[in-house]
Amino acid sequence: GVVVNVEPSLQAAFVDYGENKAGFLPLAEVHPECYANGATGRRISIREALKRGQNLLVQIVKDEIGGKGAALTTYASLPGRYLVLMPGSDNTGISRKIEDEVQRQRLRKLMEQLSPPPNMGFIVRTAGYNRTKNELSRDLSYLQKLWESIQELSQKLPAPSLVYQEQDLVIRSIRDYFTADIQEVLIDNKEVHKRAKEFFRKIMPRYQKLLKLHQERRPLFFKYQLEEQIELIYEPKVPLKSGGSIVIQPTEAMVSIDVNSGRSTQERGMEETAYRTNLEAAEEIARQLRLRDLGGLIVIDFIDMKDRKHILEVEKCLKNAAKRDKARIQMSRISRFALLEMSRQRIKTALATGSYEPCPACEGRGAIKTVEIAALSSLRKIHGKVAKGDLASVRAAVSPEVAAYLLNHKRLEISRMEREEGLTIYIQGQPGMLVHQMNLECVKRSTIAPLEPQPEVSREEIEKVPALEAPLPSEEPAALEEAAASIREPARLPVYGEGYLQEDEAPEESLSPEEAAVAPLFPDLASADHPESRLLDHPESPEAADARQAALALVGERVTGPSEAGSEAPAGEGLAPSGEETSTPQEDASEAQAQTGSEAPRPKSSNRRRYRRSRRRPRSSKPKEETNVTKEEVNVEGE
Repeated sequence: GVVVNVEPSLQAAFVDYGENKAGFLPLAEVHPECYANGATGRRISIREALKRGQNLLVQIVKDEIGGKGAALTTYASLPGRYLVLMPGSDNTGISRKIEDEVQRQRLRKLMEQLSPPPNMGFIVRTAGYNRTKNELSRDLSYLQKLWESIQELSQKLPAPSLVYQEQDLVIRSIRDYFTADIQEVLIDNKEVHKRAKEFFRKIMPRYQKLLKLHQERRPLFFKYQLEEQIELIYEPKVPLKSGGSIVIQPTEAMVSIDVNSGRSTQERGMEETAYRTNLEAAEEIARQLRLRDLGGLIVIDFIDMKDRKHILEVEKCLKNAAKRDKARIQMSRISRFALLEMSRQRIKTALATGSYEPCPACEGRGAIKTVEIAALSSLRKIHGKVAKGDLASVRAAVSPEVAAYLLNHKRLEISRMEREEGLTIYIQGQPGMLVHQMNLECVKRSTIAPLEPQPEVSREEIEKVPALEAPLPSEEPAALEEAAASIREPARLPVYGEGYLQEDEAPEESLSPEEAAVAPLFPDLASADHPESRLLDHPESPEAADARQAALALVGERVTGPSEAGSEAPAGEGLAPSGEETSTPQEDASEAQAQTGSEAPRPKSSNRRRYRRSRRRPRSSKPKEETNVTKEEVNVEGE
């Protein structure tokens, strides 16, 4: 890493080792060989020991936790299977967890025979208990070669760079937790199995036969019911066999553990129930601390016990259960409040912290605001913005639930603010927003461009404006006539029981002379079997209405008398001489248009409608005589 800052007040330095946050390196963790400019002496300040921009070979002691950076040291330590190598130190020792004095004396003699190189110390781990000289020597040789490769690589790589990383989880688990009483090691991955086999061959060759590859179709974790236990690691509540439970709540300052009796009362007395539950909880607490990798200050709230003997037994049970833990543990006594304080070495982040993310809704609090509280908080924020003044409008985007509450229950307060401050407040429900979220957009009056004043116009100036000579397009006769023709009365459907005819009754004829004259021109539509005949029961389409009106206009002109040309037709003019073709109404209309140069006037459309009865008389079996209407008959009927 590279020293980026030196803090005399903290007697520490901050080192950039390649992560987001710089690591913390106290003066006590700086090896004398790392002092800058060959500084020596016991009483030396951090300014004299380290300089900004200096390169250091550091090791991470504690990972980043929350807002705290990683803790660093220049005293390297390389753990092996049986030994821990400490370069730059001449000290040797034995793990405190090996309490047998006979074994400690035997290990001290073996350590003298190993003859490590100068300026190189080591510690015998708990796993080195009852190991031979050859096993310890093999482990020491492996660690020495590892340290030499680290030194060579550190000289080649630029700072900051990763020089050495501890082996993966599987190898670390075998190294730290494998013991002689284990009968089998199962691995379900071929690549991992290959690496583990190589590790056994180098460090523990006589146990290599215990390593096996799981090749069954059923997953390994499901075969041994490990998934349920893994899920239980992330739950705050852990049940006990007796019916009680423990509740584990990690916080920023400490880890609190509460012991509950639950259903474990049974017929025993309260004192006996508390004692049995506390014993079971002590063993489970030590196990959960290892599984969850919880560190730092831990406070356990046991069930109150009055018997001093029971209190001592619970303390002893917890200490014995903690001996299986690889981390350093310090423990106090149970107080009169039934509280026990203990500390566990924090090496890395807790398992739940690395596997879970804070909830975006509650932001890790475990609870969210109610709709009412969130709405009141939003209203106060709006009021605070409005009180600053010089605002033209405020737009508040909130969750739909909060928006509904504000508009239904706080409308008077919002209206009062609008009236008093002279602005507009918009409440907008934004789908997807959480209850506690809110976005405010404010528009200031100063940012709105004022309207330009318009000149006043007097009445005299208005009267001087000349009137339009040509009519507006909407006032032209053709447009008015087209608009009037498009107006139709709504169709009146026959009511049940109305307009039904008996078979011997004839339908009433309510046709106008023009309609009677036009009816023969459309004989097909008069038939009930014609597919278009049923259209007459409903309002006509604009195209059909225009066609009918045109026919009525042409026939009506022939019926009522002379056309606009001004010539009066003599009697009998409607009859054509024999041998001559009779002109159709359409041809007559074309001739009239050619003579006058304008279209024939269309009569006003009648509001009368012809609706076909919903029930018709049955058609007669006799063939209907065809009736041809001549021009003379039309004229006579019109008269």
